[in-house]
Amino acid sequence: MPEQNITQQKFDRLIEQKQWFNLADVIVIAVSAGVDSMALLNLVMNLPKKQTPEIVVAHVNHHLRQQSVEEEQYIRSFCKQHNLKLEVGNWVEDDHPANGIEMAARKYRYDFFSKVMAKHNSRILLTAHHANDQAETILMRLIRGSFVKDLVGIKEVRKFNNGKLIRPLLGFSKKELTSFMQDESIKWYEDDTNQKLDVTRNRIRHRLIPFIENENDRGIEHINAFSQQLDLMKRQNDFFMEKLLNDIQINNYYSLKKYLKLPSFVQTGLVDYLINQKVVDGFSVDVVKQVTSLLDNKEKPQGVVEISNHFALKKEYDKFLIENINQNTITGFKNNYFVVTLNKWYLADDIQWMITDNPSVSDNEAKRVSRFYLSDSEFPLIVQNTQNRDRITLKNGGHQNAKRLFINKKIPVDKRKTAQSLMTDQGRLLAVLGYSESVSIDNSAARVYTLIIK
Repeated sequence: MPEQNITQQKFDRLIEQKQWFNLADVIVIAVSAGVDSMALLNLVMNLPKKQTPEIVVAHVNHHLRQQSVEEEQYIRSFCKQHNLKLEVGNWVEDDHPANGIEMAARKYRYDFFSKVMAKHNSRILLTAHHANDQAETILMRLIRGSFVKDLVGIKEVRKFNNGKLIRPLLGFSKKELTSFMQDESIKWYEDDTNQKLDVTRNRIRHRLIPFIENENDRGIEHINAFSQQLDLMKRQNDFFMEKLLNDIQINNYYSLKKYLKLPSFVQTGLVDYLINQKVVDGFSVDVVKQVTSLLDNKEKPQGVVEISNHFALKKEYDKFLIENINQNTITGFKNNYFVVTLNKWYLADDIQWMITDNPSVSDNEAKRVSRFYLSDSEFPLIVQNTQNRDRITLKNGGHQNAKRLFINKKIPVDKRKTAQSLMTDQGRLLAVLGYSESVSIDNSAARVYTLIIK
């Protein structure tokens, strides 16, 4: 049996089993002219008539490569030859940003796909992400450091533009799709930027993936099977976490007493699940650590951890809850102090600051950079309003209180009232933010943390 028939039959069975769309639907297919998206387009075109919906091809010319003009013309000719509806988006050079061009290009693409869907009254967008893309994503997240739940990789179906974004090729390898296209004698274009090894994904694609495939020709398949198992475990975990969350919930807050009765490993999972329900993404492992540390700390009956630009977790004696906060403010709570999240920029008066455990972090706009040697017992770090009695440690081992510091630096009274102090959990003053920092004694047993102020 010819290879292309096997691939097509596999795709036909998948569509029949999943029933993502039917004959009456209009589907938008993102097509770049590369082998993956051209394979997807042809697989959909070759579906049995009873399964073939109306197809709208959506192509984006990013105007980033000379070849993109030729690719657009090829897509136009292909669609005309096969009587397919086509929509072309042009991301003109004048709209290209100086930095972050990949993210900006992605945003343009998906904004364009949304418009095409709306224009054609479509509820379904298909993209050509395949098994190798899935493996690359999982490996990249594993290397960079992610929550276990994020290792499930790319979702097969997710909500998009009042409809669904579907990736039907996640069970197909790059090799399988390329073989299909070769056997069908269908032309495609290679994007030479995918060969550049200064991009992490490309290094994984051209170095790590071939190594895995040489070790085991089913290696990519096994990585994807691992991702599917994790996804199943995550859904099982979420089921039980939701029950636990309901058990400790009282009205619009959660019982700290009931929470603390749970094993520590369950507490961590519950905090992760609770934050994920509010924030969805964009928070780090550090945020979960800061929250669990605050909730477990009997010496701090009140406290706040900012978990995103819009939400903060607040602890008040026997309860805790998640509240909306203004994007640019981190004060306004009764206790007027909050728990610091590492590796996150904060805004205070006319400065921005961050404390990080990454020794390679630097910032060209930094006004002040200070390093502290801190042990685990000194966490979490706290920021609170500066008190006159707060004492900075000087180079000679002596101390200077904040009142004398303000007088010497001739700081206006209104500025003194809004000044904030960065302190350890044990009450050691690290900095009056923007004004002065304590000198930290070199301690080989402790870890180095860097305070950056700009």
